[in-house]
Amino acid sequence: MLRNITQDYLAEKCNVTPKHISAIERGTSPGSVILLLNICNVLDITPNSLFVDSFSEDNKEAKDSIIPIEKHDILVKYIKLSNSNQEFIDTAINHSYDEQTRR
Repeated sequence: MLRNITQDYLAEKCNVTPKHISAIERGTSPGSVILLLNICNVLDITPNSLFVDSFSEDNKEAKDSIIPIEKHDILVKYIKLSNSNQEFIDTAINHSYDEQTRR
């Protein structure tokens, strides 16, 4: 019971049944993205908080691939760019990263 919130309370706030919340906790139901975001709002956590324990310390690469929620808008804009503009951004990022890691 995280933050003293029961499955019943969480289910009520998310407009689902306690049985559905239990199934998500047990991993027998994935839940929808909207439901997971609602759960995060009720618990006052980020979506990353739900999944960070899924990665072991041995799998640093997987942990590094989790994108912070505050970067979501930038990624949406990037996806909407033309291929040539995406290539330009990719080149700029790679160049900046190479320069940073040389120091």
